[in-house]
Amino acid sequence: MPSRRWAVTVLASALAAGCAQSAESERPVPIPSEAFSLRADGAVPWADEPIESVHPQPAAPTVAPGTAPCEAAQLTGSLDRWWQPRSTEQAGDAPLGGQLIGEVVVRNTSATDCTLQGSAAVRLFSKGAEVPVGRLSSAGEEAHRRVVPVPAGSSALLRVAWSGPFCAAVDPPFELRVRLPAEGGEVLAPVRPREHPACSGNAESILSVGAFTTPTPTDPQAAVRSPLWDLRAAVSGPATARPGGRINYTVTLTNPTAEAVSLLPCPGYLQEVRASANGVVTASTSQLYRLNCRPVSEIAAHDELRFDMVAEVPAKAAAGETVQITWSVQTPQNLPSEHLVGILTVTVTT
Repeated sequence: MPSRRWAVTVLASALAAGCAQSAESERPVPIPSEAFSLRADGAVPWADEPIESVHPQPAAPTVAPGTAPCEAAQLTGSLDRWWQPRSTEQAGDAPLGGQLIGEVVVRNTSATDCTLQGSAAVRLFSKGAEVPVGRLSSAGEEAHRRVVPVPAGSSALLRVAWSGPFCAAVDPPFELRVRLPAEGGEVLAPVRPREHPACSGNAESILSVGAFTTPTPTDPQAAVRSPLWDLRAAVSGPATARPGGRINYTVTLTNPTAEAVSLLPCPGYLQEVRASANGVVTASTSQLYRLNCRPVSEIAAHDELRFDMVAEVPAKAAAGETVQITWSVQTPQNLPSEHLVGILTVTVTT
C-alpha cells in the first residue's frame, strides 16, 4: 500500500460555485460545508450533486410554447450501436451480466416542430415477430416530467439497456418498436448491431427504458485522451442492505503512474443500480453525478484516493434479491467505457 500523500487543496470559492452550478446550472444543488474537507480517515465525503451531462451545455433547442407532442409520422428511429459496461477485473470482451446499453435516436424528419415528454413503451422484434422479453422503465419522476423539444430536423434520444441472459431462438437483425407518449403512435427503430446478451440460463431477458433526452452536440474534447485514462477504480462496501435502505460504499481511485493526476475540472460519474432475482431484473435506475473534488485537486504519483459514495436499494426489492451497483467515471474527453469502472454486489435482507 503506498503511503498517503493527499494533495489537499483549499479551493477558491469560485470553484465551489462552479462545481455547484456548472454547465448544469438549471439544477443547482446546495453543497454542505462538510463536502469541502477530507474526513478524518482521509476519505473524500460524498456530495449529492446530480448533473445532466459532463459536456459543456450549448443553447438548448427550443420550440414555441404549446407545441404539440410528436407523432410517429413525423419521426424516424434507429439504434446504431451497443456498448457494454465492464469490470476492470474482467478479462476479454465478456459483457458484464450480459447487459448491452444503447440509445435510440429519434429524428424529426418533418417540417413541423414537436415535443416528447417522459418515457416510451419499447418492444423488441425479429423478422416481424415480437421477441418475448420483460420490460421496465428506469426513468424517475423528474425525467417523466421533462418536456424535450424536437424542432424540425433535430433529434431526441431514448436510452435502452438490454439485460441477459437472452436465450430466445431468434436471429438478428432486430427492431425496436417505440410507442410514443401522448398517444403519438409507434416508431420503428432498426437495431443496426447484431449483438445480443449471452444465454446463461432460463431467466427472462429485460429491456429497461429511460426517458427522452436532448442529444449532446459533439464536443471537440471528445477526441482528446482523458487525463484520467491511467487511473484505476475499485469499489468496496457492505455485503447486505435492506429494501429502500441506503448503501454507503467506497470508490478507490489509484494512480499507478510516476506523475500526479489532476482531478480538475471535477469529472462526473455514472451510478447504475440494478436489482434482480434469479437472473430477472426487477428494478433499474441510473444517475449521473459530479464527483466531489473540492477538498482535493489531484492524486499523487503511485498513490490512491478514497471517495465515499451513496446509493439506495430499490424500495420494492425483496429479501434474497441481488442489487448490483455499477460505478463509472465520465469525462468530456475520450475515455473507453471499460476504463474506471467498479462494481459492488449486495444481497437484500429483511
